Amino acid sequence: MKLKFFGAAGTVTGSKTILEIDGKKWLIDAGLFQGPKDQRILNWEVSSELTNVDGIFLTHAHIDHSGILPKLYREGYRGPIYCTQGTLDLCQVMLRDSAHLQEEDAEFANLSKHSHHKPALPLYTTEDAINVLQQFEVVSRDEWFPIDELISVRFLRSGHIVGSSFVQFQCSTQAGPQTITFSGDLGNGRSHILRPPVTVNETDFLVLESTYGDRLQPRVPVELEMELYLKRILNRKGVAVIPAFTVGRTQELLFLINKLMDQNKIPKVSVYVDSPMASSANEIFLKNVEDHILMVENGKIVTPICPQDYHETKSVQDSRDLVEKKGPFIVISASGMVTGGRILHHLKARLPHPENGILFVGYQAHETKGRLLLDGIKSLRIHHEEIPVNAEIFNIEGLSAHADYLDTLEWLSHLKRAPKLIILNHGEHAALRNLKALIESQFNYKVTIAQYLESFDFAELCSQD
Repeated sequence: MKLKFFGAAGTVTGSKTILEIDGKKWLIDAGLFQGPKDQRILNWEVSSELTNVDGIFLTHAHIDHSGILPKLYREGYRGPIYCTQGTLDLCQVMLRDSAHLQEEDAEFANLSKHSHHKPALPLYTTEDAINVLQQFEVVSRDEWFPIDELISVRFLRSGHIVGSSFVQFQCSTQAGPQTITFSGDLGNGRSHILRPPVTVNETDFLVLESTYGDRLQPRVPVELEMELYLKRILNRKGVAVIPAFTVGRTQELLFLINKLMDQNKIPKVSVYVDSPMASSANEIFLKNVEDHILMVENGKIVTPICPQDYHETKSVQDSRDLVEKKGPFIVISASGMVTGGRILHHLKARLPHPENGILFVGYQAHETKGRLLLDGIKSLRIHHEEIPVNAEIFNIEGLSAHADYLDTLEWLSHLKRAPKLIILNHGEHAALRNLKALIESQFNYKVTIAQYLESFDFAELCSQD
């Protein structure tokens, strides 16, 4: 039984891990690298090891866990992709949207002539996304199902977004049955609309995310921060720009904005979601009742999600018109880490003007434009233009969908026996080191940090028992 890490090792994006058991290979997550150019370029250099696997298992639909799938199809992968119904529902729109953004960005680069490539090409196309979706196979949560005579797999709710799950492999080996658990992204249980993660009682090996391994999220109501920042921007007739992933975070934002407006705590302005997949994402969220805690009566959701003056852009022209529109209003647009997509056009238009405000509500990876803005950069390069940063920059950490280090330690406390090894991934170096030290100190578990392309042989660990 072996593991090899092809992403999210020393960074928070590009999750890809191959599990090898008795000669067969399984890929857990197939994520896109985001952030620094030296990482993004890896999206174009797909290893043949990733396409020559017997199957793929997705922990959830976020693009840093699923977004390389159309590229794998383009490179020849034709095997099954296992996931929950919620993950399939989201991937149906997210992978198409990702491909659409790839094509949009390539088209814009060719029109503006700012690309070094002549012509600029998309990483993959909408056709690739549609084709790879035909390979998805839905599995139920909480039930073991065999994938061969030696291996069974189980999905358990992780409370991160709709469909998100821990993926557990139970394997028959010469040393006896062994279980390895992949956390994917661990939810924190404080969402206003999502159910919390389930606990895991036993696992021999654990691959654990560490995004917030060195951070604590505020335990005060996030509505107070949102009210303060949004009132500040809207009362001076500015535009509140919120970079957010259209799935999960956007639904929580709409719920809270609607709540604040109903309570007359912020001005009742127009609220826009500028994403081709906004309507589908909202419908999918409401449909997957096993993941959310909204009130349902007679099969219908009765908890309001969207504000009264809510709008979704339907076309590129709608988005362009919105960029030109005068405030006050609120716009939510992807990508959440400002790595591409329509959010760049909103920032380009709004950053130079001091009445506007940029409100970050999620993790910003190292060297992304989002992180640069949070770190106080005075001029941001967008589409090869230097854009002055005069708008106010705000950050609300309490809306993160990830567990912080206290949440992670509490989740680990439910283990009834020590794992043979915990491997930390999906985190930056400081977060990885801090979480490793905390777990070792509190539980005395054996912990290591995954490195890019590093391999682990579990047979050696099992033989040491």
